Amino acid sequence: MINGDEYVRRIKGYSRDIYVRGERAGFDHPNVEPVLKAISVTYDLAKEKGYHTHSELVNREVNILNTYCRTPDDLIKRYDFQRELSMRLATCNYRCPGADAINAFASVLEGEERNRFLVLLREIQENDYACTSALTDPKGNRSRRPSEQREMYVRVVEERDDGIIVEGAKIHQSGAFAADVNFFLPGQTFREGEEEFAVAFALKPEDRGVKYILQNTGMQAKQRDGGEFEYGNPYGDRITCTVVLDRVFVPWERVFIYKDLKKVRELLTAFANSHRCAGAACKAGFVDSMTGAASLMIRANGLENVQALRSKLGEMSAASEGAYAVAVGAAVKGAEKNGVWLPDAIMANAGKVIGVEGFTKVMRHLADIAGGIPGTAPSEFDLRSEEIGRYVEKYVRGAEDFSAEDRLRLIKFIEFWLTSSHYIGALHGGGSVSASVIFLQYMSDFSSKEDAVRKAINLKS
Repeated sequence: MINGDEYVRRIKGYSRDIYVRGERAGFDHPNVEPVLKAISVTYDLAKEKGYHTHSELVNREVNILNTYCRTPDDLIKRYDFQRELSMRLATCNYRCPGADAINAFASVLEGEERNRFLVLLREIQENDYACTSALTDPKGNRSRRPSEQREMYVRVVEERDDGIIVEGAKIHQSGAFAADVNFFLPGQTFREGEEEFAVAFALKPEDRGVKYILQNTGMQAKQRDGGEFEYGNPYGDRITCTVVLDRVFVPWERVFIYKDLKKVRELLTAFANSHRCAGAACKAGFVDSMTGAASLMIRANGLENVQALRSKLGEMSAASEGAYAVAVGAAVKGAEKNGVWLPDAIMANAGKVIGVEGFTKVMRHLADIAGGIPGTAPSEFDLRSEEIGRYVEKYVRGAEDFSAEDRLRLIKFIEFWLTSSHYIGALHGGGSVSASVIFLQYMSDFSSKEDAVRKAINLKS
């Protein structure tokens, strides 16, 4: 297992086509570098806190994010890791989708395709690669089928003896440009006649024709403005990109599913359940971070004895522990498939719903506790100004235990939580809440609940 600095040096050795605001950007760009900084923590924390497990593929310990889970304890260890990463980073760790893809592939692939995958997984573990995965196609007009607008979906445009040529794009891809290996999965199921879209594969840094076009929000603009803490979080906003595939060649050894509509359905189900359950643990960590900021803000404002505010901290803690408990429960109640321990599907999707509800409530509590100042505070540059800095220092002060700078740092961190892209990510990452609700609607056992009521109140009809 390597450390974070070794990961960063390796990534910076790659040649990648990254674009920010229409211009080529390198790994030191202020919108790119924080992603590397965040991922580097996934290496250092795994070694520091023991978030690793033994792999029979390489006969040594590997990062828990780079293997498939074989027991409930493996899953719980992964969820503990995800929660702690979210709490420490207060942003995405960018490796969840890669871990979910590894578990999904391992649980559904068979025969030659499984052997291909295991060869790559062995390489990933031997080199301690960072992995991510891409699912969401642009879709275009959502009322039309993929076959009616082929250019809006990743698809195979040419078959060769040694591999395939793919074209298309994937959107909403968190940190894809900072990964060693990018898995590509279909974003939906397909019908007969749409086999060209039923493809799952992996890309490596040497693959040509891949372009990464970064998001651009107000938080990214603040990152480009510089400063030590003006944009709130040193690990940056949740940075996503559109990944464009311009006639990219993929060798057969990295093609794991092609034209198999049934296998695509199995893969997407396994991925979605895995990702939504891991997301519940991630949201618990994010809520932990917001709760810490809220508690500090109460102290910075000298309001420790205001019970109305303290009670909100209790509710925030409940939201965190509730989301985490669902993830752990899903792990314990899960089942083995093809040597992989997968979370309980019903509980995993419930974790998505409960996690988003808690996340939304906690953001509201954080805004209530912080007051209006995260939206109206002066900047770090005003505080540093020779001309007006003394005024900012005087009027930004709160309780005596906090300097003006420390209170402003806290304000900017809360501003980051309330105005960055995290809420959108929490709502739609891994599928929207509506997708989980639909799953629960069709998969939940309502008849047993009806029967219990019938017996309890002696219904005859």
